[in-house]
Amino acid sequence: MPRDDEEPWRLPETRRGTDTLLAPGHRPSLSPETKARLARIVRRAPEVMVKITGRSRGIVHLKSHLDYLTRNGRLEAETQDGQQVPNRAALRELHDDWLMANALMERDRGVRVGPEKAQSVGIILSMPAGAPPDRVQDAARVWARETFGDRHDWLMVRHDDRDHPHVHVTVRAVGSDGRRLVAGPADLQAWRERFAAELRRLGVEAEATPRHARGLVAKAERTVVREVRLRGLEPRAVREERRKAAGDAAGPQHEPQGWERAIQARQASIRTAYLTHAEILDAGNEDDRRLAADVRAFIADMPVPLNRRQVLAAELRRNRDTAASALLRPVEPEAPIREQSKQPTAFLKPQPPQRRR
Repeated sequence: MPRDDEEPWRLPETRRGTDTLLAPGHRPSLSPETKARLARIVRRAPEVMVKITGRSRGIVHLKSHLDYLTRNGRLEAETQDGQQVPNRAALRELHDDWLMANALMERDRGVRVGPEKAQSVGIILSMPAGAPPDRVQDAARVWARETFGDRHDWLMVRHDDRDHPHVHVTVRAVGSDGRRLVAGPADLQAWRERFAAELRRLGVEAEATPRHARGLVAKAERTVVREVRLRGLEPRAVREERRKAAGDAAGPQHEPQGWERAIQARQASIRTAYLTHAEILDAGNEDDRRLAADVRAFIADMPVPLNRRQVLAAELRRNRDTAASALLRPVEPEAPIREQSKQPTAFLKPQPPQRRR
């Protein structure tokens, strides 16, 4: 994880009520690392994605998961030792080893192993379209070795079936110390940071900022919801969200609630932090001043901090107001129909009468 001074969406310590006395003539400055990260953010470097896709539970689920990753053994997989898993027979051997190792390690710790226990944790690492797949795979390999070391066994497979390169890393749920792999939001952000840093080391422009640092308030769409959408169906969660948004739009606009005020305050703090860094850059060289201008343009383009339900409600109100204004608009009276003149119109040239033979 980067240091706090390398997270330019956060206010400096001197703006949090802990001001320190500075020497006369001292001017605040930004480190080269902070400037580089700020430049990647405002110029919208491709964002990496590292996400836990799920956990396989029981013998059958683990078998199905490994079959899916390797397309029933047709795709070559790689283990934490660098060994290749070239076919389905080798995959079955690895499957059995993982089940046995999980059971033995939990038994040694006196933990009852049941069918509901997770046998593996699925993780996906991806980049937007256009990133070189080979370097994404190389970065994912280094990421897995640095993240899990010799504590967890893992299997890595690259998929090229979509427009964006992505790598699946499935980790054996129980580590060598007998502890299960549990990752929280802070761990996922640290994983993203590590993956992006490795991609940059390989010459691929990449960043790993939190969504709120880019002004995004609405949570990312869940994988299961996206899959339902792709089948042409409306997910139940989306339908319920739409129903609540319709209720919000039908009533009077209310003052922001506690959580809404917290989101707005957070976004205001983020914008203030960016502006604070821009002011510091204004006192620098030409490159710094150019970066300061990019920062201000980035802030101007940041979206209004609304979640999906609020966006839907605002859209419904706008559609309702548009329809109401159309009904209230006075109707223009129709022009009276004039009797058709027998004279030829101005744009028709009269034809001379034809002479009889």
